[in-house]
Amino acid sequence: MGQRRRRKRKTRKKRTLGSSTSLIPNWSELQYDVLVHVARRLNLIEDYLNFAAVCKPWRLAATKENFNSDLPRVPWLMLAEEEGSDVSSCRKFFNLCNDLIFKTTIPQASGKRCLESMGWLITVGIDGEISLLHPFSGVQIELPHQNTTEDYTRNKTQYIWNFIHKAVLSTSPSKTSDYLLMVIEGENKYLSFWRPGDLKWTRIRRENYEPHSRDQHCDVVYFDGKFYAVDMQGNVLLRNVTDQLRLKE
Repeated sequence: MGQRRRRKRKTRKKRTLGSSTSLIPNWSELQYDVLVHVARRLNLIEDYLNFAAVCKPWRLAATKENFNSDLPRVPWLMLAEEEGSDVSSCRKFFNLCNDLIFKTTIPQASGKRCLESMGWLITVGIDGEISLLHPFSGVQIELPHQNTTEDYTRNKTQYIWNFIHKAVLSTSPSKTSDYLLMVIEGENKYLSFWRPGDLKWTRIRRENYEPHSRDQHCDVVYFDGKFYAVDMQGNVLLRNVTDQLRLKE
């Protein structure tokens, strides 16, 4: 009798274990609409990247279109490329929220100087090539070479990768193709801009502009639909891009 009871108890345990295992959900079989809803509610980019790494169905839902870039978030700091690193395409980002360092592979940024605007990198290579690069999606937009700027021979810098001092986007290329990139460029720190479809850079000219004049700027920002620049004398200047576009057309 005692042995029979023990056998019955073991059988009950096995049945219980089997039934509990069958209740474990298969998260890879979640409906696509549900995954998209979850993805759009993620605020931190590292959570979004981890979400995409779970399995193939989750990765298909983790597109750049489903990432809610309008949510407020603290920007990451991109650390300088490590000298002598065996993996030169690996770059590190520092998260100010949790003091963590995130490492990712960005082969297109290897050996290039990187600036940032609207979550995009503006890369300048040792041969003077310039491009827009999204560090996580890998989307790259080739820009005109720096030698297409006005009066390049007189204005080029000693080190070719230092030609762009600052770069500012009017809006993110991830959202629209109607955007503009403004840069402070060259030895004389002129303002020039590029928009999709342009084959060269366009110089912003102030009133009484003279060729070869020193028109140095130390900063430029985009606010409320307009570009504002600061010159070396501390003057705040409103740069009218619309007039320059009319001159081009």
